Amino acid sequence: MDEPSASPGAQAAEESRLSREQRHAFKNIFSIIIANAEMIDEDLPAAEPVRRRLERIVAASRRGEQLVQQICNLTTPPAHDETSPAAPASRLAAPPGRVLVVDDEPDVVEIIRRYLEKEGMRVQGSTDSREALEWLQSNPFQFDLVISDFDMPLLSGIELCQRARGLRPDLPVIMVTGHDHRGSGEQFADVGIRALLLKPLDRNDLLNMVRRLLPA
Repeated sequence: MDEPSASPGAQAAEESRLSREQRHAFKNIFSIIIANAEMIDEDLPAAEPVRRRLERIVAASRRGEQLVQQICNLTTPPAHDETSPAAPASRLAAPPGRVLVVDDEPDVVEIIRRYLEKEGMRVQGSTDSREALEWLQSNPFQFDLVISDFDMPLLSGIELCQRARGLRPDLPVIMVTGHDHRGSGEQFADVGIRALLLKPLDRNDLLNMVRRLLPA
């Protein structure tokens, strides 16, 4: 007997689902658009026509994020009021510190740099984990915190953290990833990773974590 075919509605729902990699890619695109629009808005003088356009870009990108989550049957985030500008991220008081940021995506490095420098921290960024390792090898005490991507070519985030731990065991590390690695918590702790943040990064989550891990 032939297998019963799926209903057209079920087939359409199945075809509309995005893979984890596609979902991450789309959310990361929207996150980068939102972060850059917010940074431009912060840097611009009071220019209302430009500001209104930036607000529309942010609102449209947030609707895009919601659509990706709805397609993937994820929990729908709280709806944003499209008639009012998106609320800016609250300014959190993070202590001054020297932070090394490593990610093979230049936009991610630049976004994190801007977030932290706005809080008075000194940031050195690299898109090459091997270069970052050379900096640590030259002086492992020049940084108070490392923020590293998990998936990088040639030298992964885990390998970078293992090398950094060998140079300076007390150096705190925040690992950033587009995938859920909750099952690897013990492995992360073994190489000195103190926290895991998922992409797309939330500004307040990042600043809260940095503030918690930087030495007083």
